[in-house]
Amino acid sequence: MADRLDVAALPPGDRADAIREFSWSINGRIEVDLPPDPRHLRAHATTRTVGPVKVSEIGWNVARLRRATALVDEDVVPHVLVHLQEAGISWFHQGDRQGVTRAGDLAVVENAKPFEVFFDGPMHSVLVRVPTHVLGLRQSLLDQVTAVRLSSERPVVGATVAFFSRLARDQAAVGQTETALLAEPCVDLIRAVVTIALGRDDLAGGPLSSTLLQRVQEYVRLHLAEPDLTAARIAAEHQVSVRQIYLTLSRAGITLGEWIRTQRLEECKRELASPAHQFMTIEAIAHRWGFASAPHFSRAFKAAYGVSPRELRLRNAAA
Repeated sequence: MADRLDVAALPPGDRADAIREFSWSINGRIEVDLPPDPRHLRAHATTRTVGPVKVSEIGWNVARLRRATALVDEDVVPHVLVHLQEAGISWFHQGDRQGVTRAGDLAVVENAKPFEVFFDGPMHSVLVRVPTHVLGLRQSLLDQVTAVRLSSERPVVGATVAFFSRLARDQAAVGQTETALLAEPCVDLIRAVVTIALGRDDLAGGPLSSTLLQRVQEYVRLHLAEPDLTAARIAAEHQVSVRQIYLTLSRAGITLGEWIRTQRLEECKRELASPAHQFMTIEAIAHRWGFASAPHFSRAFKAAYGVSPRELRLRNAAA
């Protein structure tokens, strides 16, 4: 099933909002600069899902995209965006890096950090999105490759452009079973592009299993407040079995349920001690971090810290 956008079917007055909504679904609420005359707005996009990866074929005449500050409180999961230029010219800027891409080139951007992209005239591209925690690469590595032009003269870049360009167009002919089989190769290919661009062939060839612990921990931190954070959900998100999740965590000395509870208690403790949350009830804070029962939360909190949530709040208020 594909999600489609085509503003040509909309009244001119509605086109700008439709384009911004589409862009915000990818990047969060960023600045989107458009041609002043709504009659001249052009945008079409088709998005398909392959496991944790989303592949969008996009054509539009947007002038600029810009995130001025880091994503903090928005309900957007940090993603790595791989931009495959097919037509037009794009200028990328993130951190202290910048690059200009033309047809056949590739560039990587992190959507949760400040960035800027200028489009010189109408642009056509394939945009591949993968959650940062699924990619499983250290931040120090990503910070070296974002907004850098990667030429299709590199064999792995050329192969990536060809693979995702064809996937964006032929996905309608791919069945559900084939789609499931393509999920892990999609992530592997993105990982290979990023790491080989850095000259880190060792990381490109490493299996995703080597970073599973790191990716699971990051996923749990991102979704800690959600009550349905189960082993089954975590396993499905990472395309592995529940048994593999438990085995990977146990090797690191982690019991999933206890670890999630400890992380949630730490967040509750932080908010109970914070003046910013002084008007929230203890029960509301407990529910906010995934505890369904207030009495259960109080018992778990006292067992962990030796004081009740109310006592901790009173001590901090007095201090």
